[in-house]
Amino acid sequence: MRWGVCFALLCAIFFPRVALAQDESSMYVFPFSRVPVTYPKDHLHYPAVDVEGCYARILAPTAGFISQLHRLDKWTPENDSPGTRGGLTITVQGDDGVRYFFSHLGRIKVLKNQRVAAGDWIGVMGSSGNARVTRCHTHFGMSRVCPLAEVYLLQGEIWPQKYLNAWKQGQQLSPRKEIRKLEKKDPLGCSRSRADSAIDGTRGN
Repeated sequence: MRWGVCFALLCAIFFPRVALAQDESSMYVFPFSRVPVTYPKDHLHYPAVDVEGCYARILAPTAGFISQLHRLDKWTPENDSPGTRGGLTITVQGDDGVRYFFSHLGRIKVLKNQRVAAGDWIGVMGSSGNARVTRCHTHFGMSRVCPLAEVYLLQGEIWPQKYLNAWKQGQQLSPRKEIRKLEKKDPLGCSRSRADSAIDGTRGN
């Protein structure tokens, strides 16, 4: 009897934690909070979205780590380099194998290589980079993970709106499948983007 009770207690203590860890690794959250935000159905030139809601908190959309960030706003209207247009930027490399890129931030709350969980507060929407001459917003892009820094895929490779809409409703829609399909269709995307970045003399946001 005692062994049965002990076994039941151990199960209650340990197994829920294991299940929670598995759930957390695949959990998605709407990555904007505190201030209501809006976003259009399209974006200029490539798949991404510009989210408006000045000073909204930026949250990690899923578990992962901070693979890149830029704390200094080096953009100038005279130079207008693609590698600096994003101003203050954060890239989350998700455990799901997808990169999540946020730019034009006003504040950064994380460190490079820091682990984050879904919903962690990582930054604040602002108007850095070329948003200084447009409007306060956050550019949000989703892309495959590339082995080296590059610009163009990082800015956005698949349309994020349907995922934002789902996460806002609490639905666990993952972009992993769409990214995997894209990688098979276009396996040289990373090297092509890196070559384009080199031609423009940029190093990536």
